[in-house]
Amino acid sequence: MGYAAAILLGLGWAAWAVLSAAGLEDLAGGWLGQDATVASVPRIGQLPWFGLMAAVAFYAIWQCLPQERTGLHHRLRPWVLGAVLCNALWVAFLERDRIGVSLAFGLLLLALLIRIVVMIGRTAALRQVDRWITRASFGLFAGWLSVIVLAETVAVTAYSGADAGSLMFKGACALAVLLLALFLSAVSFKNPMGIYLNAGALWVIGWIIADRYTGQSTSPGFATVLSVAAILMLLCLFSALRTRIRALRRPSQ
Repeated sequence: MGYAAAILLGLGWAAWAVLSAAGLEDLAGGWLGQDATVASVPRIGQLPWFGLMAAVAFYAIWQCLPQERTGLHHRLRPWVLGAVLCNALWVAFLERDRIGVSLAFGLLLLALLIRIVVMIGRTAALRQVDRWITRASFGLFAGWLSVIVLAETVAVTAYSGADAGSLMFKGACALAVLLLALFLSAVSFKNPMGIYLNAGALWVIGWIIADRYTGQSTSPGFATVLSVAAILMLLCLFSALRTRIRALRRPSQ
């Protein structure tokens, strides 16, 4: 239970940092605000973080049960603990307006989550509950974070002096999102965890699109390019999900 307690402590620290922080509009010269750049994430796109923290907390408790102390969960322990620590430092430095250091920990967190996702993807799900607790928790987290970190990178670039309103800047942002979408679309078929990665990222991209069409800082051209990426991701997600469901049903038929 000491491991679960450490996870819960780290998650609680991160939640306290988020709830006690000033609004993102007041940080990094305002470049983290909802309409600061074309890649800015509206608040509704950020909300899954709280649900993901709850999911990881539930996983930490659940994997301590005697019947769940399998080899996979034992191997995941140091990686999950490292991810929780990086998550807390990511939001803590962001709260202190240290956006560069925050981004570094955000990238490290993403790397750790990818490592966790790869480890889970190499192991067959033993039970259905494991699919929902372990795979969904970390897969959705990694997919969601990939777009969040990309948006934070854009904010750091603008904060460093880049012209966020230039066509080249917006084009580079659109290209980055397109490349990420293509990668996640391919992973949806190549890895059992790809479906969760795709879904987590698609949530954020979808709300960015909606905000670029209707928000204060509208950019219909950028939103249209992202819409193409989102449609591709959605088609791949449904196709991969249908294929996976058929594969799971086949042994029982």
